[in-house]
Amino acid sequence: MDELRDKALYQMQRYKQLMARFYNRRVRIRQFKEGDLVLRLFKASKAKKQDKLNPKSEGPYRVRRVVGPGTYELEELSGKTIKHTWLEIYLKTYYT
Repeated sequence: MDELRDKALYQMQRYKQLMARFYNRRVRIRQFKEGDLVLRLFKASKAKKQDKLNPKSEGPYRVRRVVGPGTYELEELSGKTIKHTWLEIYLKTYYT
């Protein structure tokens, strides 16, 4: 019985490793530097009604400061600082 349990545990760990390797091969990491222009994506949980004609993002904003890994402080192009910090999953590169 213990051998079967150990074998099942080994197979589960192997499967998780393979899935992680498959995912990590295709994931794109977004990192921004100070001064980069970004768009701020709307959250899905926003109270505003989401339909296909509403804009998906707002901006452009400039990255003012990198607070931590994946966390950024933004400012408007006029220089006014945005109140909260933003995670990289809610930001998108703005191409001019």
